[in-house]
Amino acid sequence: MGIRKRLRRNRTQKKGMPPGSLVYIGEEKTEKVSVTAVEFDDQDLNEYEDISLEKLSEVFHSDKVTWINVNGVHNVQLVDEISKMVGLHPLTTEDILNTEHRPKIDFFEDHLLGIVKMLDLAPNSTDLDIEQVSFILTENTVITFQEKHGDLFDPVRLQLKESKGRIRKTGADFLFYSLLDVIFDQYLIIMDEMDDRIAELEGMIMENPDNHSLQDINEYKNTILQLKKTVWPVREVVNKLINRKVSYIKEDISFYLQDIHDHIVQANDMVETSRGQLYGLLDVYYSSLSMKMNEIMKVLTIVSTIFIPLTFIAGIYGMNFTNMPELDWQWSYPAVWIVMIIITGLMLVYFKRKNWF
Repeated sequence: MGIRKRLRRNRTQKKGMPPGSLVYIGEEKTEKVSVTAVEFDDQDLNEYEDISLEKLSEVFHSDKVTWINVNGVHNVQLVDEISKMVGLHPLTTEDILNTEHRPKIDFFEDHLLGIVKMLDLAPNSTDLDIEQVSFILTENTVITFQEKHGDLFDPVRLQLKESKGRIRKTGADFLFYSLLDVIFDQYLIIMDEMDDRIAELEGMIMENPDNHSLQDINEYKNTILQLKKTVWPVREVVNKLINRKVSYIKEDISFYLQDIHDHIVQANDMVETSRGQLYGLLDVYYSSLSMKMNEIMKVLTIVSTIFIPLTFIAGIYGMNFTNMPELDWQWSYPAVWIVMIIITGLMLVYFKRKNWF
């Protein structure tokens, strides 16, 4: 709730400001923003940690393929300086600073802006970590703007260091594809995990439904809703990537982009399937709860039914009439007990034959 309030406050600050005004919209952060860079070709690779803007400008204008990664976009001045160095439009910089932006892609003459969400699912809860990643792709450079340190790009970094596959032999467009592929593969991993958890939850509900089960269903529904809001727009983004012909994305990359499209379609199908399963789980929950209540009522009804004749007998001999011959009989007390036990046994045998319990 606190995050939402801060987001609204930041949006309120933009009210009345001219288009292109740079205001960071997102969760308040205080950690230092860092910039790293990697320049490479098929023969050589150079890495730069906490690179200065002067050195960054040299790397950006080099002849090698370059990947610049900005960890943290809450430093508006730094993001603005990097954007001016690249030659981005102020509206593009404004979109990068808005971490609540819907996934999108915009094409320009010499670069594109892509905005997607990087996802991570907490191991033992339904908490979904959603981080916005903005991409700038030019002829020889990929720039990624992330909200914080830590990402899913380590496999790509390893491919670059060890020159695995064709990543060092191709241009920035293949690097751009590789980074997107890692993000979208994570969507499928999360959906597989969600499927397993929902199946486990279904088994628990069938075995022992309780109020905690209903809470779990609602939490998973919220998580699936977040996934749907995140994954669904990406399909449009990838479609535009495939269909738009620009000079900085080579023709042979289209095949790889089609593979990404297939992953996104599959992820969307899995989201819809999980969403349907959760709504079905609600029916299972209420049905299981009703069955559990019926079992309880059946036991209580059997107990009450058994005690009806016993209460009747006890009521008769609890009356204080003078002429009750059984009261003077020596064996009347054990006889009554025997009769009660026989009645109880006969009723239990009858109920069992009727499969009432």
